[in-house]
Amino acid sequence: MSYYKYNKQTLFEEFTSSKKGLSQSEALQRLNEQGKNELVTTFTINKLALLLSQFKSFIIYILLFAVVLSLIAQEYIEAFIISAILLINAFIGYFQEFSAQKSLEALKKYNYVKVKAFRDTKLVTIDSKNLVCGDVISLEAGDKVPADCRIITASELKVQEAVLTGESLAVVKNADVITTNVQLGDQKNMLFSSTIVIEGVAKAIVVETGMKTEIGKITQLIRETKDELTPLQIKLNIFGKKLGLSIIAISLLIIVLLGVREYFMYGFSFEAFRDIVLISVALAVAAIPEGLPAVVTITLSIGVKKLLKKKALVRKLSAVETLGSCNVICTDKTGTLTQNEMTVQYTWCFDGQANISGLGYNPEGTISKALTPLLYEIGLLCNDASLYKKEDNWRISGDPTEAALLVSAAKAGIKTNLKRIAELPFDSTRKKMSILVKKDQNYLTYTKGAPDQILESCTHIFINNTKQLITNQTKQLVKTQIDLYSSQALRVLAFAYKESSSQKKITEDKLIFVGLQAMLDPPREDVQESIAKTTQAGIRVIMITGDYKETAKAIGHEIGVQGSCLTGTDIEQMSESQIQQALANNTNIFARTIPEHKQKIISSLQSQGLIVAMTGDGVNDAPALKKANIGIAVNSGTDVAKEASDFILLDDSFTHIVNAIEEGRGIYDNIQKTIMHLLSGNLSEVLIVILAILLGWDLPLTAIMILWINLISDGAPALALAVDPYGTNIMQRKPKIVNESILPKKQLTYILVLGGLSTFLTLLLFSIFAEQSLIKAQTMVFNVIVVAEIGLLLAVRTMFQTQQATNKWLWITIFSSFFIQAIIIYSPVSKLFGVTSLHTLELFLILAVGLIIYFSGALLTHLFNKIYPN
Repeated sequence: MSYYKYNKQTLFEEFTSSKKGLSQSEALQRLNEQGKNELVTTFTINKLALLLSQFKSFIIYILLFAVVLSLIAQEYIEAFIISAILLINAFIGYFQEFSAQKSLEALKKYNYVKVKAFRDTKLVTIDSKNLVCGDVISLEAGDKVPADCRIITASELKVQEAVLTGESLAVVKNADVITTNVQLGDQKNMLFSSTIVIEGVAKAIVVETGMKTEIGKITQLIRETKDELTPLQIKLNIFGKKLGLSIIAISLLIIVLLGVREYFMYGFSFEAFRDIVLISVALAVAAIPEGLPAVVTITLSIGVKKLLKKKALVRKLSAVETLGSCNVICTDKTGTLTQNEMTVQYTWCFDGQANISGLGYNPEGTISKALTPLLYEIGLLCNDASLYKKEDNWRISGDPTEAALLVSAAKAGIKTNLKRIAELPFDSTRKKMSILVKKDQNYLTYTKGAPDQILESCTHIFINNTKQLITNQTKQLVKTQIDLYSSQALRVLAFAYKESSSQKKITEDKLIFVGLQAMLDPPREDVQESIAKTTQAGIRVIMITGDYKETAKAIGHEIGVQGSCLTGTDIEQMSESQIQQALANNTNIFARTIPEHKQKIISSLQSQGLIVAMTGDGVNDAPALKKANIGIAVNSGTDVAKEASDFILLDDSFTHIVNAIEEGRGIYDNIQKTIMHLLSGNLSEVLIVILAILLGWDLPLTAIMILWINLISDGAPALALAVDPYGTNIMQRKPKIVNESILPKKQLTYILVLGGLSTFLTLLLFSIFAEQSLIKAQTMVFNVIVVAEIGLLLAVRTMFQTQQATNKWLWITIFSSFFIQAIIIYSPVSKLFGVTSLHTLELFLILAVGLIIYFSGALLTHLFNKIYPN
């Protein structure tokens, strides 16, 4: 509804209300009809749904099928082990994601606020959730607007609407009727939920509550946006489907081969067929990497804890891996790349330039040259910020730019008792702020603002404590100085004054130009190194800022963001294909933008198949955060932005984004190591049985041997890989290719070669010892596979440049495997497994196979690094 067009009387008639508000009984009735004034967010945690979501994976479905097969084959221990692994995996994922949701709730800042409303003609304090349309409320400086309202009366009212519009400057509001159609940002007689009253007082009538407010509409948009699967989830599902089909094919092939051989050699018997099915089921179960889901979940969970230490709160477990595939970061400038501490570096007037020392808001510093005090006095008085000291640190209240002017005035030793008589607040159209003061019986207008607008309003200049007519030459001199400062990544404000004949009305024409103040929001100390790190890692950084073009370019180039620059105006005039072309032509800096432009940039990048991370803080950033592959909200931002994000930076620094990406890459590496380890061993077991059948040999392994190997040499070491340290070259590689399978050609070839070598050596030993006795040959195979898989495991770690001595848990599982195998061979348990004891030479041969596998893997790593450089 266009309530900004309604006059007061029409508003009261529309909502059956008056300037004295509603009665308590009427308000309660409306509350029952309209519902509470609250946002329906995504914070509701459905514990059962969260637990069941842990079973949504094709790999999990295969494992559930394996439980059924094990029960059919009466392998109850195996069925119990797989079931236990599934439950442990589910509960780990559940508690991690539940913990993340609870942590996010702890960060929530949009709690219900108290509000003053007229009920039964009296001004009372109530919870904002109990507001209804037609309520008349009273607001003053510092209040959060609790609902969408139409202003009835206002006095010197200024509202901060950055949470909704992205505009950091306060907006002047009034009660005047607007007759034309205007956009949200120009509805000067409206107040919107969750915005902040900076100055003044107002009375307003509530016109929309809850999800019908402007912020509610954005929240609804977020809720309706479906969560997409992460690259890891997609790849694991594809991998699981291929694996499932392969296992079914292998099982059927073994049944056919063994059945045909058994039939032609001995004829058909039910007992023989049962044994054939048993060995097929055992091999099928062995081929399923049941440890994989648990390892993936534990690896992600450990990564989440590491990220929390690095100031990044993870909201969704599976989103961690997406960081490893990220190849573009779209980042804000202020506070993320810079310190968000504006500091005046230079002051300039026609008498010269002064350099100002010091950083931050500490008012201690020196000025290299004395310039006219008027330059600093205007900045001091034409100002709504405040500066104070708390716990030995200087803090500010208000706009950082205005706070910088207070500091420069303090360094210049300017103090004044002059009082503001009247004010013309900053306006985004005028781009100026003016105040009226009385000085030595004279009325003076002090004005500060954008240099171009100030300069155009000036007829004179101030030089040598006198005023002179402005000329084209002096105008050009000022413009040259402005361009010089802008090219140095400095933000420039201009200052002017004039004598006023009236103490009531402020005008901004015929001003006298005084000078400039150029300030810097210095880059964070670690940001250059972090951006260099991302460049080395093949990750593109795009800076999006509200600064002017020249300033944005200068800052970008200073911190290492290279490339051309476009403005928000440029984006508005460009089609999607033109934006895509600009991005393809190395446009990495976007200036004078609004949050809506982020969505266009993200869409254009994603259409090129890129994985995009984006930072944001405002409510209107939320749809873009949701759209990005990785939405990163900053802790200083709004809760709606946090709800739409995948990660929350507890410290706004860009470096923590880079740390998170490094962690994501490491997590993906460890998942790949696990899959390679599990598949290479399982491949070897399957090949050994199939080739033995084709060669007409006795079976090298029994069903219990296969199941035991699957437990001892696959499960425990795979879990230890969850805490494996990351490779030394992790941030020197390009990001993962988006459509690449979870095991690309390099890794797949690697395990096929090593798995084939392991199969050959094992069958060679089996054929040699089978001439002595079948039980001795099976014992050799039983132990060779365990040792060979450990050799495969260590070889896989060389591919990822992981130092072998860095994972104590892995070595504990390896030595435990050796110890348990020794117990099986040299204790009465050997009868259960059908094995016999081995001599020293036989043990040496087994160890030799493991060493051959390991050193062959190291050699393959060296060769593959040349063939596959990335």
